Amino acid sequence: MIHDLLLACRSHNPEQLGIKAFNETTVIDQFIHPCEREIFMDIIKIIKVYQEVEQFTNSSGRKSDTPDEIPGINGSLHRLHGYYMLNLAKGIELALEDYYAEIDRLEKYCLGNERNSLSYVYNALYAKFPLLVFIRNLITEICVLKLRGCVLLHNLHQQIMKPVKNAFFSSLAHWLLFGVIDDVHSEFFIKFNPTDAVDGGSFSKSATGSLLSAEKNPEDYIWQYELNMSQLPGFLSIVFAEKVLFVGQTVLVFKMGRNVKVKNKTNPLAAKLAELDSDDIYELWSGKESEFFKMVVDLSNEDTINVFRLEKVINDIKNYVSGRLSEIAVNEVDLVRQMGLIKDFFLLGRGEFYLEFCSQMVGTMETYREERFKNVTRSFELAATITGISDDLEKFSLICQRSTAEPDDTSDFNFLQGLSLKYEYEWPLNLLFSPTTIERYNNIFRFLLIIRTYQYEIQRVWAKQTWRAKIARDAPSNNKIITLRNYLMFFLNNMQYYIQVDVLENQFGILMKVIKSKSDFEVIQRAHTVFLANVLSHCFLLNESENQLNVTGSQNRNPIYGTLLKLLGICEKFTHMTQTKDPSDDLEDEVDQLNESFGVQIASLIQLLVDVKSASSLGPLSQLLLRLDFNCWFSASHNTSA
Repeated sequence: MIHDLLLACRSHNPEQLGIKAFNETTVIDQFIHPCEREIFMDIIKIIKVYQEVEQFTNSSGRKSDTPDEIPGINGSLHRLHGYYMLNLAKGIELALEDYYAEIDRLEKYCLGNERNSLSYVYNALYAKFPLLVFIRNLITEICVLKLRGCVLLHNLHQQIMKPVKNAFFSSLAHWLLFGVIDDVHSEFFIKFNPTDAVDGGSFSKSATGSLLSAEKNPEDYIWQYELNMSQLPGFLSIVFAEKVLFVGQTVLVFKMGRNVKVKNKTNPLAAKLAELDSDDIYELWSGKESEFFKMVVDLSNEDTINVFRLEKVINDIKNYVSGRLSEIAVNEVDLVRQMGLIKDFFLLGRGEFYLEFCSQMVGTMETYREERFKNVTRSFELAATITGISDDLEKFSLICQRSTAEPDDTSDFNFLQGLSLKYEYEWPLNLLFSPTTIERYNNIFRFLLIIRTYQYEIQRVWAKQTWRAKIARDAPSNNKIITLRNYLMFFLNNMQYYIQVDVLENQFGILMKVIKSKSDFEVIQRAHTVFLANVLSHCFLLNESENQLNVTGSQNRNPIYGTLLKLLGICEKFTHMTQTKDPSDDLEDEVDQLNESFGVQIASLIQLLVDVKSASSLGPLSQLLLRLDFNCWFSASHNTSA
């Protein structure tokens, strides 16, 4: 009888037939003394707890690419799966080894002794009961919270953690040293998130799927790796996760190699093989990958996860990788010159080029919209040829995109906001110029180009009026048009000077100082991010969405930006009404209306700038406010309308 009870202690039967045989028959009344029946039922309770634990390990311990429905403690079904759940089952089995050893000892003891006692068996099993209860409570928590992946590490005890910890450090080593994540179930805190669907469903999340994505878009696919915050263990910080992500992305950049631009023109199979070439990775590690791998292995062999040692190892690897990347970027790729080109074309640093471009482009403004989309790129190329900077412009190309406006809408603003620059950066600057970064540069580019274009057009209004005055000396001059033109030109000139001198020159100088100091690449990357954020903020574009500039920007969360768009709209209306072949008879009334609208909007802009200046200590903003409302000219003249 006692031997049958001990066999039930190791029963793997999910139906719990052994316990049911005891409970559903009269065996307890016939063979168990009344004084021992309560002890016998306590042993049955211990066996039930064990079998619940064993049922969980048997269900989650099977390797499968599809989710398994695992019965919970209360009979509910939970869909838990993955590599980490498999290792959790192994960890639970390791924790139960002492329990199994005690059952074996009891079996040998009972077989070797004729007189056995249930009290002795109960006392031996009860010593292991707290472990079984702890594991059952852990399983209950996992099922209720639906935990999976490396986030399990935060909830595991030392006895159960080791297999899960080994899986975690294995994934960490593969990502840090080889840039590989074979994570079909998204259990690691870094995941591959393809921008376009790849055939094969979850196959796209694996390392092979990322190669397919790299073949389609080799420059940008490293940015499809991102943090999976739901799988970040609680004892690790976001800063730590970002460092790990940076190291892996750097390895991917080196795996792509120096000839990444040629891959689109070669055989796809050859492109994949080129990505797996170890020469570029060896250039990164220089034989130190074994040393770093040993550091990760040593962390894995420790009984517990030492967070301080883990962060130190990651910092050591990150500092080495960042230093190597900085050495290549600054010395070989000449990052200083590349940033100079960014400033010249994205930030309109080449004033003579964009003056010629406006001259070429405005000449085509009166043609049909479809023709303008064809001619503007030609204007861009002609301007480069005339100014003699075609060689510097070889990495830049102008792209025209159709806006969401109506097909018959010939607004110059809608046309200009459809322009963007494409920049072909050199390897390994992939880590510096992400697609999001390029789009932010394009937001600044479009904003500056709109200001520069209206500046040029209003200068043409002055030129045409001066030319007409010389031809027809007796014709009276329209003082209202001249006055409004002066106001608009004053506004545009001050906005351009504020952005180009007070903002861009200042912030760009700070960035170049960091680059020339030959800091590690992460410092350069951080300084570049701060540079872009400051420029967007000072240009009132920070709260704008990452899409193109919106002509209905008055609804934007940034009221200053919305007011600026209204003022630019006034500039556009003014240039159209003053440069038409057949001006309307009520031209003076229209000019009066524009003049009144300009007064209201400029007063509103000044008041908003005063409010922002009062709430912060932005130096450039103070300079803009001083120049724009010098001697309180606009605020005093239009205070009743503001």
